[in-house]
Amino acid sequence: MNFLRRLIGTTTTDEIASIPSGKFYLTRSKNSPKGALECLYNDAFASIKQTTTPFYYQLFINRVCQEGEIDDVQNFADSEDDEESTSSRKDDPKDEWVFPIEENLRIYTYHKANGTRIMVWKDLNGDIGDNFEFIIDEDVRLNDIETFMFTIYKCMYENKYRTSALRIRNMDELKEFIYNPKQESLGLEGLQETYDSEEEDEEELDDEQKGEDFHYDTTPEPMGEIKAQTRNISLHLYNATTGSFVTKLEAPNVELKIIGLGAFENTLFIHSLDPSTKLRINAPLNRSMSPTFNYEHLSFIFNHYIVEGSELSGYSWLVKFPTFNDLSDFQRKFLGLMYETLNKKIWGEKSEQDYFVNAFSELTVDDAEDLTSEDRAELFVDESESEEDDEEEERKVTTKYQEDEDYFKTWQSSKDKNSDLTVGLSKGRSYVVKGDNLGVFNEGDKQLYFQTTISNLKDLHGNKFNPDKVLLHQQDQHMIMSNPKFNDKTLYKMDLTRGKIVEEWKVSNDIPVVSYAPKTKFSQLTDEQTITGISSNGLFTIDPRLPGNKLVNDQTYKSYKTKNNGFSTLATTENGYIALGSSKGDIKLFDRLGVNAKTALPSFGDAILGLDVSKDGRWLLVTCATYLLLIDAKITPGQKNEGKLGFTHYFDKEKKPIPRRLTIKPQHEAYITRENGGKALKFTRAYFNTGVNSKEMSIVTGVGSYLITWSMNKVLKNDADPYLIRKFKQNIVADNFKFGSNNEVIMATSNDVSMISKRKLDKANNIFG
Repeated sequence: MNFLRRLIGTTTTDEIASIPSGKFYLTRSKNSPKGALECLYNDAFASIKQTTTPFYYQLFINRVCQEGEIDDVQNFADSEDDEESTSSRKDDPKDEWVFPIEENLRIYTYHKANGTRIMVWKDLNGDIGDNFEFIIDEDVRLNDIETFMFTIYKCMYENKYRTSALRIRNMDELKEFIYNPKQESLGLEGLQETYDSEEEDEEELDDEQKGEDFHYDTTPEPMGEIKAQTRNISLHLYNATTGSFVTKLEAPNVELKIIGLGAFENTLFIHSLDPSTKLRINAPLNRSMSPTFNYEHLSFIFNHYIVEGSELSGYSWLVKFPTFNDLSDFQRKFLGLMYETLNKKIWGEKSEQDYFVNAFSELTVDDAEDLTSEDRAELFVDESESEEDDEEEERKVTTKYQEDEDYFKTWQSSKDKNSDLTVGLSKGRSYVVKGDNLGVFNEGDKQLYFQTTISNLKDLHGNKFNPDKVLLHQQDQHMIMSNPKFNDKTLYKMDLTRGKIVEEWKVSNDIPVVSYAPKTKFSQLTDEQTITGISSNGLFTIDPRLPGNKLVNDQTYKSYKTKNNGFSTLATTENGYIALGSSKGDIKLFDRLGVNAKTALPSFGDAILGLDVSKDGRWLLVTCATYLLLIDAKITPGQKNEGKLGFTHYFDKEKKPIPRRLTIKPQHEAYITRENGGKALKFTRAYFNTGVNSKEMSIVTGVGSYLITWSMNKVLKNDADPYLIRKFKQNIVADNFKFGSNNEVIMATSNDVSMISKRKLDKANNIFG
């Protein structure tokens, strides 16, 4: 976080709380070569100060100088950039440390057995496990300590939600900011009292200040129309080693342009105005840039990939703007040109522009009009389950009986790779597609057990059949299968008890089936025989009881006259409402078959790879290659159909729902892309946790060899770290929550299957550094 502190440019004003005396320590892991404990100040005081930046506060730790001591107080942030950084603390003493009061500071207090009270917070610039500790003098009143901590957490509240905390009267309203270290060891536990020691020399400029090695582009500035231009910025490069952005160019020695190349192609060109500095970036606008706009820090972050020799290298850049208006103006211009690049058409109506821009803007709880007080009470619930945690982090498949071990090894050793996974609703089984084989796995309490392999799948004519898409049917007794390359107008019904395909459903003579879904979200728990299908231009019921073709060609069949709709995926609610997505990126919402859509949401220019919907129809989850969209389908207050769903009623024309765009941070994406040999990232189809009596609280997907979960609670509160992540040895093919669970995730990698507790995932900063 140092780069943010350096970029914020704040100055302090009033002191609003303080602890007058204590000792200040830096604690490290016991295995650290630097030593487990360092006394920074033997006599210090702590204070909280407001800054000139709204809702931004700082924690100050100052050394109390005795008579005769050097009284040269330096600001911590300034000292990091001091040219004399090689001087020692003894020769150039630092008498003040400054910390941004933000949620990720993880600050808390605890009492030792002897009554000593200690305040602890994370060293944001240190190694994993490094903390600062302020040992409070025994003559400080407990009431003063509690007031100080209450003030800290109120500052965090204001920083996160950008609103005053004056209405907050007690600590219960600030529980989300009170960090609980649980079983983590506390740096000073069990250690004897430490006396003054000489302070260590400051280290020379390290990788954090040098930044990544960047091979500068030497191509000349592209010729074209200048669509946007500014010199009032600074440029920073992400360093993966230190997890911080390092300043490369500062105003007025840097220029940014967006240049139109014609045919809806645009490029972002940034270069130094200093002839002695070769730095220049020529980044064509495309989806791999993963643009992110952060209004809190007035910054724009993007990825830029270049070929170096035979390898693709990815870099994450941060452009810092001086004011909110400067960033806002640039954002609208950039996204307008990005929209035109992706969609190959002129920037649309204002409502579509706002829809697109808002998806790239951070929403907070207080900004989101659609979240009423009743909504918040309903949505922001405890996400924990009553299940006890597991010692084993990943539960790979095992066998209940010794005689099954050989069958499982045979299934695993198949030359084919896993290609799909479907999780059962009724019988507690999961199924994994592997070529023309189907692996069957029983879902134990917290363990998957291999049951059998249904091998050598064949159609009714004895032809080898490799399923491309599978859907459990009729209380998980059957499975509906398809493969467009094999026959795009026919579905196949497998009897899972007999382990063979028993029926072929010819849907139509001339309409290829693109995808299909249960009639309602939980109809698979019943004996319902019909399913809902789509073609690239139509929406219909498939009824296997019909003689001949199984497409129900009556008033429920909705076929669009235009032939380029590109319908690609669908999902249904428990009431049978239908969400329909297309390869062009637009979404349509229906309350039933055979009618026009009640809601049509415009495209972002990216194909929709998957859809999921909450059982009540409130939330849509959209999977695109490099991001997810979370869309609230409830019509907001002030509209004609307030409180209704977009499936059953229309939104006002200018008030379409604002999508929340879920991505991993650009620097993390660049890291994974480099690790993946430069291959473009692609999310697996994302799912909510679901169950008849469960509430949707989490989202799961995979990208490359990483499994990712988002907390709905954190997403809706605009938490800075809404997702957890974990790396595996193989690339993830498909994943989903165990039915009825918000914790257990079943996952198929290219050649393995496992079940993992969501609790075993970690914050991204702990994975990527």
